[in-house]
Amino acid sequence: MSYTLSELVIYPIKSIQGISLLSSEVESAGLCGDRRYMIVKPDGEFVTGRKHPNLTLVTAKPSKDGAWQLSHPNLIHGLSLNLPTFSSNYAEVTVWENLVNAQRTQENANAWFSEIAGETVKLVYFGEKSERFTKRRPEVPVSFADGYPFLLTTEASLTELNRTCPEDIKMAQFRPNLVIKGNKPFEEDSWKRIRIGEVEFENVKPCDRCIFTTLNPNTAQRSKKGEPLKTLAKFRLLGKESITFGLNMVALNTGAVHVGDEVEVLEYKEPELYVDRRKG
Repeated sequence: MSYTLSELVIYPIKSIQGISLLSSEVESAGLCGDRRYMIVKPDGEFVTGRKHPNLTLVTAKPSKDGAWQLSHPNLIHGLSLNLPTFSSNYAEVTVWENLVNAQRTQENANAWFSEIAGETVKLVYFGEKSERFTKRRPEVPVSFADGYPFLLTTEASLTELNRTCPEDIKMAQFRPNLVIKGNKPFEEDSWKRIRIGEVEFENVKPCDRCIFTTLNPNTAQRSKKGEPLKTLAKFRLLGKESITFGLNMVALNTGAVHVGDEVEVLEYKEPELYVDRRKG
């Protein structure tokens, strides 16, 4: 069976809309440009779309001068992020249980995102002096992603979810970096090590899913039925409360990947055990 990479996505700022790419350089800490910015409260606590869904409607486009041009449907004015103009000062911020020294950016960026969030927030950057590592692989760097540098999902598994889900769930609700096609549903559970293009990736653990997945990626409205979590809980429950979809991955080397690249499974593992409680 032939597997291929069908989609590559980065999220320049944690919680904003993704940008689909045709190719990307793979760095140890993630796809180039992925989750290098994050929104925080004045005390450094990170802010995401979980509590501020409006942030998920922010879109980013790169400009020729290397800046990011940001827009939001509820704001008339946009925002230009230009790295050379950022402050040289760093501040301590938190990502879950991790403390990170993050570079301050622009005062107008703080004001712009505060207007969207409805409270005072600041935009920080994962700068040259910033450092953070994954929990299960403490030698592996990661930027502002929740826990691991790469999230992999597959088209077949989404199709299987939608087969019994009362709502049409989009892949964007799971915010993956790497999307694979050609496999059987949830066959990826058994992949220990894979190669995409020039890069080998290793499966660290299934990705625990949260309320973020219930947001409509186009409207930022939350599912009134609690989907897809309600359906996933019927057949993708690990233990008593861990609902999973997708894989947390680390890269074993750097290199380039392209949409259309063949995906080769280099090593298999015993998949986690799930009980399917769905009807039909």
